[in-house]
Amino acid sequence: MKLSVATSLLGVLSILPAITQSFQVSHTITTTKQEHPFSHFSLKATNDDNTNEEESTSAFMANRRKFISLSSSITAAAMMLQNPSSASAGIDVSGLRSEGGGGGGGLSDQLKSYDGSASRRVSEIKSTQQAASASAPAAVVVPPATAATYAVRSGGLPSLRPIGLGLVTRYEGYVAGPPQSTKLRNIPISFEFPTDWLQLDKISGGVQYVDQRNGDKLYVLRATLPEGTTLSTVPKSFFGDVIFDPKGDIIRFGNVVESYRVSRSQMLDTDCPEGACAPHRRLLLKYDTVTGSGVQTVERRGLVDAYEVDGGEVYMLMTSSNAVKFEAKGKERETVENIVNSFRLGV
Repeated sequence: MKLSVATSLLGVLSILPAITQSFQVSHTITTTKQEHPFSHFSLKATNDDNTNEEESTSAFMANRRKFISLSSSITAAAMMLQNPSSASAGIDVSGLRSEGGGGGGGLSDQLKSYDGSASRRVSEIKSTQQAASASAPAAVVVPPATAATYAVRSGGLPSLRPIGLGLVTRYEGYVAGPPQSTKLRNIPISFEFPTDWLQLDKISGGVQYVDQRNGDKLYVLRATLPEGTTLSTVPKSFFGDVIFDPKGDIIRFGNVVESYRVSRSQMLDTDCPEGACAPHRRLLLKYDTVTGSGVQTVERRGLVDAYEVDGGEVYMLMTSSNAVKFEAKGKERETVENIVNSFRLGV
């Protein structure tokens, strides 16, 4: 666009001197004839002069119109060079044909194929999005993973009653029932543990104790059974998965578990009279924890006693102890076994 305008401007400028000279000559002759002092002495001379004057005037007016037209062209060309985008009127015509030809090759016909209206553009975008949505695979809904969390205390403060010589304490209290259960709002629990164990997790409301001498612990946990399973039919690996799930409370509150497996599982009290006891499941876990420095791995053993309650959930008491001392079958193992054996759930 700039090149063609510049070329036209150079062509106009090349003929400007000739037109300007012609304009000046015509103007001089006309002025001389109008002011001639002897034009009134001869009628013939006057008629001839009038004829010449009319011709000169016509030539002058013609040259004047050419000069004005030329000035307008020069002005328009200069404006186009200064602001070439104004000539496009907001329409990109760079792809249109400039040569002549039949068959609807005019500029107006060519512009019809370039519909830049907003409505058509919006329609094209919607069509593209709909086509992309139709070709994309449907999103797969993944059910949320279940993880074992601390069973929360409810129904007031628990009862802590010493037994025998006071070396063992009996815990009796309540934990909150499953939210989906219509029968159990508060579930009674009880177990026995060494009196010198320290209670943890008082603020968050969980049930957790620790032996400060060797780091042995007990937890009361709850988890949701997979749909279509029961306490007796669910695979034993389920318990290791939910207890050591990264979203579970045992891992979230600072324990680093490197590996784990469930080595033993057994159903207990399956044939007791109704109301006298409840079926429960005993499991043995073997797992490795990483120390606080992150350079040493410690083998541990976990004993779990689990009950199923209304709503498809299990409530568990788990003990944790050093693997070496547990396998030695000494006092430490006897302590955690007594804790697990004493666990009762009022279901």
